Amino acid sequence: MKKNNRLKRLYESGKNISCITAYDATFSSFLDRLGVDVILVGDSLGQVIKGDNSTHKVSLDDIIYHSKCVKAGIKKSILMVDLPKDTYLNERQAYKNSLKIMDKCKADLIKIELGDDNMDIARYLVSKNIPLCGHIGLLPQSIKNKKGYRKYGKTKKEAALIYKNALMLNEIGTDLILLECVDEALAKIITVKCAVPVIGIGSGDALDGQVAVIYDLLGISFNQISSLTSSVDSSLIKVLKNFINKK
Repeated sequence: MKKNNRLKRLYESGKNISCITAYDATFSSFLDRLGVDVILVGDSLGQVIKGDNSTHKVSLDDIIYHSKCVKAGIKKSILMVDLPKDTYLNERQAYKNSLKIMDKCKADLIKIELGDDNMDIARYLVSKNIPLCGHIGLLPQSIKNKKGYRKYGKTKKEAALIYKNALMLNEIGTDLILLECVDEALAKIITVKCAVPVIGIGSGDALDGQVAVIYDLLGISFNQISSLTSSVDSSLIKVLKNFINKK
């Protein structure tokens, strides 16, 4: 069975889909053994690995390096990989870089951030049989200052745009839709209306699954470092299992 077929089976079974980031073989192997459904090599590595203030300086080479490391630790989980900022500015570039990641890293899903201005790229990639996750709502690659980090879809105009783009991704035939920081009521409506799995981060619990950055779950993200006491260490598996099984 292809891994994307497995994602479809998970969705059809009604199981809550778990997605957690990893950036190396140790964490990916650990998450794989715990039964995490999707392991994401996100451009969040710019913040939690490289120590940058945003995702903007992550390169394609950075993503490929970490994806290779993560793939080495995976036996069962689905591997999803971000296309970094400015690596999918047009259809040809997006297709070329998607193929490069899938070839070098054996990725099962490619994730790109989408808005009105580049939905044609999603359509093109799907037409070329690239397994795709469309990321809408808060788009970290497009944020220029801290004001951009907020809840999206609270106004009628913004909600209508996010809703339209979600339905378009559903129509295009993307394998997965990711909603980041989308108004909870809107996220619930989108989840009900779409025939593909919808997962989210900061978008409420009424979705088909949740996404989390591994270091956020552990409370040790860059700039928010907490001391690793024995109590934290001993409860690590419990924390992660609670997230994986959360409805």
